[in-house]
Amino acid sequence: MLFSRTLRIVSFLLLLFVVFCAKPSVASAQERQELWSGSIYTSKFRCGFCFADNGKARGVLLLRTLTGQVDVYHLYGTISGNHVDVRHSSGHHVLGDILGNEVEGSITLGTGRTISFQGKRETRVQLAPDDCAPPNF
Repeated sequence: MLFSRTLRIVSFLLLLFVVFCAKPSVASAQERQELWSGSIYTSKFRCGFCFADNGKARGVLLLRTLTGQVDVYHLYGTISGNHVDVRHSSGHHVLGDILGNEVEGSITLGTGRTISFQGKRETRVQLAPDDCAPPNF
């Protein structure tokens, strides 16, 4: 009797585990993906963003410097309407606006220095499924 009950509980838990693992992520299924690209001074950037209807956004910014080095920044925040407000854990803060197929705004570095940027916006792009990273340069 005890063995039978334990077996049913284990079977039920296993079934829940399989159903949970097989179910696609609701958040990723509803996220829209965009690729932003442009330049800041002598560096070029590509930024992949995934954002949900509720405005929650996540993305990866690749910044290629004049020397060819690529710096990677993971960004989190919101894209609400046409306004962007995302941050990096280092304290960098990106504020901007989406204007059709263009984006413009400013990046305030953790040091307090502010840099303006402009870029091109592409929709219907394929980004990395785990972190929304854009394709490499």
